Amino acid sequence: MARLLHVFTHHEIQAAELCGWAILAFPGAPDAFREELFSVMLDEVRHAACYAARLEELGAPYGTHAVRDWFWERTLGCRTPLQYVALMGLGFEGGNLEHAHRFEDLLRQAGDVQSAELVARVGREEVAHVHFAARWFSAWSDAAPGAGPDYDRWVAELPPPLTPAVLKGDPLDRDRRRRAGLSEVFLDRLEAAGDTRTPSRR
Repeated sequence: MARLLHVFTHHEIQAAELCGWAILAFPGAPDAFREELFSVMLDEVRHAACYAARLEELGAPYGTHAVRDWFWERTLGCRTPLQYVALMGLGFEGGNLEHAHRFEDLLRQAGDVQSAELVARVGREEVAHVHFAARWFSAWSDAAPGAGPDYDRWVAELPPPLTPAVLKGDPLDRDRRRRAGLSEVFLDRLEAAGDTRTPSRR
């Protein structure tokens, strides 16, 4: 359990760092975007701190296990704010809407209710982050008012070799993704993309 939470802590640290990176990497982005992104960064810092505190309680403080900078390795390929929100917000954080449910259930089954509730809370709060990404992606890609992000345009902005299959869980959390601003058409296409065990239909 501690090893799992260690991974989550590092994910949140990377997410916070990458928010800061994007603020600096895209100085020409609208001030409103950069201000909102700073707020998202503070959420990620808070999430990381909560996970780190739980690790201390479990006797395995952050740094006990090796980490991998998986998010950094892929996000540095983003060349525009549009690509950044496509990957980080709609992609990585979107996938966490499903993964949070999965790991919450596994932790409850293992008897660690406190950790399960922490994962659940973080998962609920990720909805606002995905919504932030959906709004800006839609605005920058000239989506019709209220239509939400266009699926094909989203896929086109993902840095290869990433595909939709890597950026979602099973089953798809349509309710949370809907509340985050994704249309039924988008969700149908994402659900049909399969998962990492099957070829993805880009």
